Amino acid sequence: MKRVTWLFHLLVLAAMVLAACAPAQPAATPTAAPSGEITLGLVLSTLNNPFFVTLRDGAQKAADAAGVKLIVVDAQDDSAKMTAGIEDLINKKVSALLINPTDSDAVVPAIQKANAAGIPVFTVDRGANGGQVVSHIASDNVAGGRMAAEFLCKAIGGKGNVVELQGIAGTSAARDRGQGFNEYMSQNCKDAKIVAQQTADFNRDKGLKVFENILQAQPDIAGVFAHNDEMVLGAIQAAEAAGRTGIVFVGFDAIDDAVQAVKDGKLAATVAQQPALMGQLAVETAVKYLKGEKVESYVPVPLNLVTAESLGVTPPKPAGEITLGLVLSTLNNPFFVTLRDGAQKAADAAGVKLIVVDAQDDSAKMTAGIEDLINKKVSALLINPTDSDAVVPAIQKANAAGIPVFTVDRGANGGQVVSHIASDNVAGGRMAAEFLCKAIGGKGNVVELQGIAGTSAARDRGQGFNEYMSQNCKDAKIVAQQTADFNRDKGLKVFENILQAQPDIAGVFAHNDEMVLGAIQAAEAAGRTGIVFVGFDAIDDAVQAVKDGKLAATVAQQPALMGQLAVETAVKYLKGEKVESYIPVPLSLVTKDTVK
Repeated sequence: MKRVTWLFHLLVLAAMVLAACAPAQPAATPTAAPSGEITLGLVLSTLNNPFFVTLRDGAQKAADAAGVKLIVVDAQDDSAKMTAGIEDLINKKVSALLINPTDSDAVVPAIQKANAAGIPVFTVDRGANGGQVVSHIASDNVAGGRMAAEFLCKAIGGKGNVVELQGIAGTSAARDRGQGFNEYMSQNCKDAKIVAQQTADFNRDKGLKVFENILQAQPDIAGVFAHNDEMVLGAIQAAEAAGRTGIVFVGFDAIDDAVQAVKDGKLAATVAQQPALMGQLAVETAVKYLKGEKVESYVPVPLNLVTAESLGVTPPKPAGEITLGLVLSTLNNPFFVTLRDGAQKAADAAGVKLIVVDAQDDSAKMTAGIEDLINKKVSALLINPTDSDAVVPAIQKANAAGIPVFTVDRGANGGQVVSHIASDNVAGGRMAAEFLCKAIGGKGNVVELQGIAGTSAARDRGQGFNEYMSQNCKDAKIVAQQTADFNRDKGLKVFENILQAQPDIAGVFAHNDEMVLGAIQAAEAAGRTGIVFVGFDAIDDAVQAVKDGKLAATVAQQPALMGQLAVETAVKYLKGEKVESYIPVPLSLVTKDTVK
C-alpha cells in the first residue's frame, strides 16, 4: 500500500514539474466574447507610407463593420517605438494584436510578452522571426518578386544592366521580394546583369538619393526594380533630373502615386498588393479567432501586375487628332511598299495622319527615325524592325515618352509592345518546307537563303523550315545556309557562289521572294535547270514567276492587309478600346494550281 501511495505522489510531482516548464500558449479556441467587448491593437511600421495608410483604413472599415474597437499605433519605422507601442497595448489588455513589424527579428521579444499575457498575435504584410503567431495575413512576396522580375526581363529584352533598390534590412517583405526577384533573374534572365543592390529603406527621399549615386556610377542602366513604390518613385525623380531616359522602372505596392505614374508612362509596372483588403482580412481573421472560430495560419492576399495595358489608360482622342508613325525596314522591297499602301489606305479611311519613315535596312537610321517621331509627339508608333534586338532601346524611349508601340511583320526582343501584327512565320516556314519536300520527292540537296540576321522574320521562317525538314524530310540534306539580307542582288550573288560549290541542288527555300528571284536569275545564267524554288511573301514579281513556271511556290502573307490591321489596331487602342496582344494575318501557299 505504501508503495502505491509513493508512486502516486511521484506521478503528481512529475506532472506539476512539466506544467511549470511548459511555455504559455493562447487558447486555440478562446471563450467567445460579445463583439462590443473586443478591442484590437494595430501596430504599423509607419504611417508615412501611403501603403500602410490604406492598410489602416481597410482595417478601420472592417472594425467598424464588425462593431469592434481598433487602436492604431504608428511605430515611425523605429523598432524601439514599435516595442513600446506593443507593450502599451498589452498593458491596456487589448483582445488581440495585429502587428506589421518594422524589423522581423527585433519584434520577437514584444510578441513573446504578448504570448505570456495570453493575447493572441496576428502579423500583417511582414512576418516575425519568432514568438507565437496565430495567423500571418500577407501577399506572397516571393511570388511578387518573381512577377516583377519576369515583367522587367521581358521589357528589357532579356539583357542589360539592372538595379535593385532594397527595402529595410531585416523585414520579411524586403527579404522575400528580393529572393523572388533574384531567383527569377539568375535562372531565367541570364544575359541581364544586376550591377547595383542598395538599401533605400522603403523611403522615397532615400530612393532618390541612393539612385542619384547609382546613376553617377552606372552610365548604362536598362531596368530598375524597387521593393516598394516609394523608392521607385524617388528613383524616377532622380533619373528625370539627370536626363536619363529609356530606363524601365518596376515597383511594388500599387499605391495611388505609382498607379498615376503608370498612367503617365513613367513607371512601367507595379505589383499590386491590395493593402485595404489586407487590413480588412487581418481584422476579420482576428475577430473570427476571438469568437472561437477556426482560422488558417496563413491568410493569402491576391497579387496582380498593374501596367498601362491592364489599366487601359490611353485616353480617347478624336480621330482627326491622331498621328501615327510607320517606320519600315526598307521601301526598296515591294512587300513593304504594299504594306505601306495598305496602312495609308486604312489611315485615310479612319481620318488619321500617317507619317512613313524608310530605314533603308539600317538600324541606326531606324533608331533616328523613331526618335524623330517621338520628338514630333506622334500618337502611336507602328514599327517594322530592321533588327529585333537593335530596335529595343528606341522602343524603350517611346515607352518612357508614353507613346504606345505596335510591331508589324517582324517583332522586337524587348520594350513594351501593345500588339504584334504579323503572320505566323514559323508556320509559314513549315508550309514552305512541306511543299518543297514533296516537290523534290523527299530527297536531294537543299539550299536555304536566309534573311537579315537578327530579324524575327528570318529567325522564325528558318525555324519552321528547319524543324519540318529535320523531322519529316530526313532523306533531304541542307547543304548550304547563307544570308542574303532579303535582297535580290545579294540573293543572285550568294547563289552564284553556292552553284559553283554545289554541283547537285534539288531545291531552294528563300526567306523572301526578293532573294529567291535573284537565285532564279543566277541559276538561269549558269544554265542550271530542274531546281525547285520556293519563296516567301507573294510579291507581284514572285506571283508572275509562279505563272511563268520559274518559281514553284511562294508563301502569301497579305502585306496590304497587314498594314491595314496595324493602323486599325492602333486607332482602336487610342480610342480606348481593348486590343489583342497578337493580331494574326492569314497565310496561304501560292502555286501554279492556286494562282489566278
